[in-house]
Amino acid sequence: MSLRDDIVRVIKGDVSDDPEILKKCSRDASIFERVPKLVAFPNDADDVSALVKFARAAKEHGENISLTARTAGTDMSGGPLTDSIVVSFTKHMNRILAIGYDTCTAESGIYYRVLEKATLKLNGMIIPPYPASRGLCALGGMLANNCGGELTLQYGKMNDWVRELGVVLSDGSHSTFGPLSEDALKVKKKEQTFEGEIYRRVHKLIKENEVEITAAKPTVSKNSAGYALWDVWDKKNRIFDLTQLIVGSQGTLSLITHARMALKKPEAHKAMLVVFLSDLTALPEVVRRVRAFYPESFESYDDHGNRRRPEARIARGICRGFRFYRA
Repeated sequence: MSLRDDIVRVIKGDVSDDPEILKKCSRDASIFERVPKLVAFPNDADDVSALVKFARAAKEHGENISLTARTAGTDMSGGPLTDSIVVSFTKHMNRILAIGYDTCTAESGIYYRVLEKATLKLNGMIIPPYPASRGLCALGGMLANNCGGELTLQYGKMNDWVRELGVVLSDGSHSTFGPLSEDALKVKKKEQTFEGEIYRRVHKLIKENEVEITAAKPTVSKNSAGYALWDVWDKKNRIFDLTQLIVGSQGTLSLITHARMALKKPEAHKAMLVVFLSDLTALPEVVRRVRAFYPESFESYDDHGNRRRPEARIARGICRGFRFYRA
């Protein structure tokens, strides 16, 4: 039997080795290309679990098989590329599960534009740190690379808004991660399960290396490199939150099946300040002074930009944003 036939037997969703589909999944928005052997389209979290168990068993028998999650494929790092099996969520796992007063819950494969349309209609809110690719990207990828668009200064990144993650772990088990109090953490650590082992080991790792982990945290407003161990343990509020480790891990620690996200109502009024600079050496000081007024964003252009239609760039203004042009 072929690899495709083997996987067809274990999931309810679709499996394809069609050359056109393989070619489509061999690229993202980066310069890289890797052609997968197979693309699996899970129907639900149980299918994801079945795929993980299949891959785990195959590896134990010496087969070179791995799973790589993919949603819209707009990542610019090559994250969703593999020469093994792509697990694509957008075809079936694209459902909105709930929209509440100030939160929404949806599966990983839902496109951001679809989710935003639904939340705006029901409660007038959005997930605020949307990236530049918000017209094309999907929720799973936004979580996997901890995205943050042009409003990051004001609203932060995805990890600031995630409230719960449904995941499938490397043994194929389902887990739900979210912020835990110290007492709840103690209960979790006593569980004789793979999830319990994760809580025990990560808590020990952070506790024993607290100084080094704290020192390693980048002093920037947006960071997309490495595992954010420094954000798991909130020492001030005594909260332990493994979602902060999963978000930004590019699918290497678990496969995200759904997420519950906090929402925010967009600003009712917008304004933009355009500053023309003839000498860029003044830019750091300008930024420092403007930051005191908590702008949503900064953007800059030099004289190598769109010379023909600079007004088109200005028209894409952002609320309470600041733009700098080199005169």
